[in-house]
Amino acid sequence: MGSVSKHQAIVKDRISALPDAVLGHILSFLRTKYAVRTTILSKRWNKLWTYVPSLDFKDEQDFRTFRTDGYGSELFTNFVDRVLLFRQSSDIRKLRLSLRHCDAFSRIDGWICTAIRRNVVELDFFLCVDDDITFELPQCVFMCKTLEVLKLASNCLTCAPPPSGCFSSLKFLRVSVYYPVSDWVANIFSHCPLLEGLIIDGNVGLERVLNFNISARNLKTLKIDLYIDGNPGDPAYNLFIDAPKLENLDVKLDKLSNYYIKDAKSLIKADIDLEACGAEQQPAFANRVTALLPLISSVKYLSLSAHCMEYFMKKEGDFDMNQLALHECYCWEWLPVFLEALHNLEALALQDLRCTCAEVGLPKKESPDMENGVSEDKNEWNEKYSQHQWNPPEFVPVCLSLHLKSVSIRGFKGRPVEIEVAKYLLKNGKVLNKLAIHTCSHTKPEELHQEFVTFQRGSATCQVELL
Repeated sequence: MGSVSKHQAIVKDRISALPDAVLGHILSFLRTKYAVRTTILSKRWNKLWTYVPSLDFKDEQDFRTFRTDGYGSELFTNFVDRVLLFRQSSDIRKLRLSLRHCDAFSRIDGWICTAIRRNVVELDFFLCVDDDITFELPQCVFMCKTLEVLKLASNCLTCAPPPSGCFSSLKFLRVSVYYPVSDWVANIFSHCPLLEGLIIDGNVGLERVLNFNISARNLKTLKIDLYIDGNPGDPAYNLFIDAPKLENLDVKLDKLSNYYIKDAKSLIKADIDLEACGAEQQPAFANRVTALLPLISSVKYLSLSAHCMEYFMKKEGDFDMNQLALHECYCWEWLPVFLEALHNLEALALQDLRCTCAEVGLPKKESPDMENGVSEDKNEWNEKYSQHQWNPPEFVPVCLSLHLKSVSIRGFKGRPVEIEVAKYLLKNGKVLNKLAIHTCSHTKPEELHQEFVTFQRGSATCQVELL
């Protein structure tokens, strides 16, 4: 007994000895449901969860019976009410509400308003319902002076922003739309005077033509990833961007979108991925790509979907970028044009190498699987693909002689054209430090290594990595 008592005296509960504020911060990494459960540990933990600065509620996961009976729904709403009540007047730094089945809109409104009164800094609100009903975002959200981060995702949300005084402290906004029920989402972006980061994503329905007006004088980062289930001839949606301090632009748009950028002089990095379209839409697609051409003159880093290369290279003038990434690469005939135009290019990334059935003249059923690389007529495919347009420049581009230091190729399958491109870059890259080739799962790097060691290198310090 003496030894046991001595051992118990040595072992201490160091975690419980931590200050309340520290324990509250630790509990903030748990969903609120589990933070509340710590009250059963000891008297010391009885009210510690009330110091948690972040609250995280998910109706479907907090109460598993939520979808099967009304009792689960009542348990969840009562649980949220009690948590907010027991916190009394303590501030709420972050509130996350993820509601897939809760349609108690009056209670939801009250929860959000309570967080606003408690000086909430970050609000993450997800609401998805099956019924044809709408939830209006409380006006107090727009007028909150402490709110800095707002994330909205819903298929039933609507709102009416006041004409002035909105979002006086908001710095980051993310809006995820799922067939929006009104035009609210189109104009909310023009009421954020201090906004620095904006993400717009989701699916826009065909019921209406939306005009997204993005006017934010301090916006630095903008990401747009929108999709519409439409066909040629369907109404398009328009994006008007007025952000003179914009530095980073990430655009992923489908074929039914128009975009207009007022001022892109501050832009440094652009990632542009535009969905390819059929021949019947080529003129409209060309016009949409051309609308982004003013970006090219100033960006230092450009990531571009390869089927847009032709339209971008038709732009007259100099290019000043020093980093270029081409994804979904198959337009090899345009790569030499890029190399000749980008005199200061320092880093080149070719990602997701591929070819299309139309380009090699094969029916779709005969084209090789992009991952497995297996084809019933592999010899015929290789012969035609080897004739694909790769014509090295007549003179070595300036960037290869003076600036290009890093080349990365992903999705390498060892096709003849891929080998020729890699061989050319390796031979003519006079200051090249690294050529990294990331092979596909069916391609063995050790087999390629024997071939690459025989290639001439323009730079004695260049390292070739076959991964």
